[in-house]
Amino acid sequence: MVYAPIIIPTLNRYEHFKQCLESLEKCSWAEFTDVYVGLDYPPSEKYVEGWGKIDAFLRLKENHNAFHLLKVFRREVNCGMGLNKSNLGLLGDYVRERYDRYVVSEDDNVFSPNFLEYINKGLERYKDDSSVFAIVGYAHPYHFKYADNNHYRHNTDMSTWGFGVFVNRYMECLKFMRNGGVRQNLSIGTLMKFRGHGLLRLFDMIHYAYHKGRYSVTDGAISVYLIMNDMYVITPAISKVRNIGWDCSGSSFSKGMSGLEMIAARHNNQQIDTAEHFEYVGDDTAFMDYNNHIAAIESDGYMSFGQFVAKLWKSFFKLPQ
Repeated sequence: MVYAPIIIPTLNRYEHFKQCLESLEKCSWAEFTDVYVGLDYPPSEKYVEGWGKIDAFLRLKENHNAFHLLKVFRREVNCGMGLNKSNLGLLGDYVRERYDRYVVSEDDNVFSPNFLEYINKGLERYKDDSSVFAIVGYAHPYHFKYADNNHYRHNTDMSTWGFGVFVNRYMECLKFMRNGGVRQNLSIGTLMKFRGHGLLRLFDMIHYAYHKGRYSVTDGAISVYLIMNDMYVITPAISKVRNIGWDCSGSSFSKGMSGLEMIAARHNNQQIDTAEHFEYVGDDTAFMDYNNHIAAIESDGYMSFGQFVAKLWKSFFKLPQ
C-alpha cells in the first residue's frame, strides 16, 4: 500500500485548523501518513492573533502527534492564495516532487475516522483507471440514489473539500485548463453536453473558454475539465468530510451573500461517517446519469436561466459583478 501525504494551507483560523488536524489524527492509517502544513505569514495586524495561536499549536504538535510525519512550512512573507507561488501552490510543488499522489485539504474540514483509509484504498483501486481523476472525501447532501454501492462516479459538481489525486492526472488538468484546452474543444456538441450538467457548468465552460491569462484551477474549473474529457471523481455515499467554514472567516464566503444562511445550515449539520474502517462495495456506475442530473438541479450554486444570461452578459462585457 502507498500512503498519500496530505497538504493543508492555513493562516489564522485557529479553531477551524485545530479541529481539522485533530480529526485527521483520529483517522485509521494516520500513523502511516505524512502531513505538510503551510502556515502563511499574516498580511496585516488583524491576522496576527489567530496566526500566533496556530503557530503555538503546531509547535506542540511537531513534538507529539499521531502521524508518520508532520512538517510545517512557516512562510516568511505572505504568499496568499491563487496561483503557483501561493501558500497552497508551494505545498503542491513540494509534494509533487516527492510523491506520485497526494491529498489536498483546506483548513476548515473535519474528517471521518475512515477518511484516510477511504482515500488511500481508492487511489490504489483506481490507479490504472485513467477515467478517474480523483478520490473525493466529501459527499454533497443531495438526493442521490444508490444500489448496493457505498461509492459512486460523479462529474457535475466536483468538491475540493478533501480529495486525493495522482500527480500526473492533476498536472494534465492544469495543463489543459491553462493552455486553452477548453476553447480548443468548443463545439455545438460540447455546449449540449454541458447543458445537460446544468447552467452553472455551462457558464463555467464558456467562461473558461474565453478566459485570458492564468487562473487558479478550483472545483468549478476541475468540473469543466472532467465533463469535457469524460472523466469522473469517486465520491462516498456517506460523506467523510464536514466543512465548518461557514462563518465568513475564509475567502470563499462573505456576509450578506444570497442564501448563505440556508446553505450554511445544510452543511454545518451534515452527518458524516463514524465508522473506523472502509471497504469499497458495489458498482460505482450505478445511477450515474441520474446522480449527475440531481447534482445539477440541487447544487448550492444552482443557476436559473435569467441568472445565466445576466452573468454571461457581465462576463463578456466586463461589467461589475
